[in-house]
Amino acid sequence: MSADETNSRPVLDHLVILVSETTLATLPDRLRDSFLVVTGGEHTGGQTFNKLVFFRDGSYVELIAFYDRVSPEDRKSHRWGSAKENTIVDWAFTLPDEASFVHVQKRVVEADGGITYDDPWNMGRKRPDGVELKWSIGAPRQADGNPPPPGTVPFWCLDQTPRSLRVPYEDNPQTKHPTGVLGIAEVRISVPADKYEGVKKVYAGILDGKNHATSENSWEAVVPTLLDAGAPVIRVETSSGERELSVTLAGSAGSPGEIEVLPGLIFTVRS
Repeated sequence: MSADETNSRPVLDHLVILVSETTLATLPDRLRDSFLVVTGGEHTGGQTFNKLVFFRDGSYVELIAFYDRVSPEDRKSHRWGSAKENTIVDWAFTLPDEASFVHVQKRVVEADGGITYDDPWNMGRKRPDGVELKWSIGAPRQADGNPPPPGTVPFWCLDQTPRSLRVPYEDNPQTKHPTGVLGIAEVRISVPADKYEGVKKVYAGILDGKNHATSENSWEAVVPTLLDAGAPVIRVETSSGERELSVTLAGSAGSPGEIEVLPGLIFTVRS
């Protein structure tokens, strides 16, 4: 495998959960009892802020909220502005090298699944300690020019400052959660039947087709630190309605079989 191919192999980066400003500011007991939550900061543009749950495998969960002061019009213009709160609204891959994203874009175009990726645009936030983080976002677009429902395919978070500043998970006691969760085991994306074949093609392009397929509708992903349980799996299924996202977390001995972190939002846990 060439250096370009290695650097353009996707790395599972994070999940995005949308909550209200009040929920993010106060954090429900069930969430604090399950995970150690770290303050993130305010994003470029000042519409949203976040808190983070870092995992031992180098992935993480982002809890994000719009400020109540944001107008309905401005919120609606955001990719997650119309999404339902207390749900997983999106998820992201990253790459070791931002410049390698062009190879992903090319593979996805060649897959011909009806979705492509726009050129990245700049984003960032400032940590509570004043460290400035910079990255770019690569977002998907359908053939009709509109974005697909968020989470149908991942967006891309491409670091311009070291990822270790954005995701300081190594030797970090904040990855030792009360539930013993270590990382992400599986991401399942359910799409309407008429979108299924096209979406599968897109994932085959993203994840380099047969090289990393575990079945005709699932692929192994890379994480920064591989757990003993093995690589996480990305799986595409059909749904009876709209796009659905569900996630299985990787646990350890003593982890519960499921965790309800917010009302109606349940993670299954595989130990």
